[in-house]
Amino acid sequence: MNYLIAIFFIFLSAASFAKEECDPDSVGLNNESSDIEKYFYTGTCHYRNKEYSLSVESWEKLVPLASTSAHDEELKVDVLNNLGYMKFFGFGTDKDQEGAISYWQKAILLGHYEAEFHLCHAYADEKEITYDLSKARKHCEKARLIYKGKDNPDPDITSSIEYYIEKIGS
Repeated sequence: MNYLIAIFFIFLSAASFAKEECDPDSVGLNNESSDIEKYFYTGTCHYRNKEYSLSVESWEKLVPLASTSAHDEELKVDVLNNLGYMKFFGFGTDKDQEGAISYWQKAILLGHYEAEFHLCHAYADEKEITYDLSKARKHCEKARLIYKGKDNPDPDITSSIEYYIEKIGS
């Protein structure tokens, strides 16, 4: 009986560590799904599987595509923010902080709020090569305004923003 229980737990733990399938069918897409949706959702699946290079590869294919709907445009804006994060910290790609900043700037112009927080970090963290107090003040203040206006702001993000503002003396 103990052997059966042990085998059951081994099977259960192996199944819980199994990676999610990331092909378009497995993530719920079909022939009517746009290419933007396909690249976004397969990339997101790869991200959840910690297959960061595959995630970056999918998302980078999405960036040059033209949006044909508001939904596609929202996905593109999210991907700009995501790619900025991946490139800034070197997840699944070479670390490219200037490229990351470019992605975040594009995301901000298209209305992505979290990208403002990422720029706050990029410019306010003195350990980063992108450290720049004048830019930090601007982006941290904007991020503070954005997150103060949210109904349920992420407490980790708001505390980070306040930490940076206090540190840079804004």
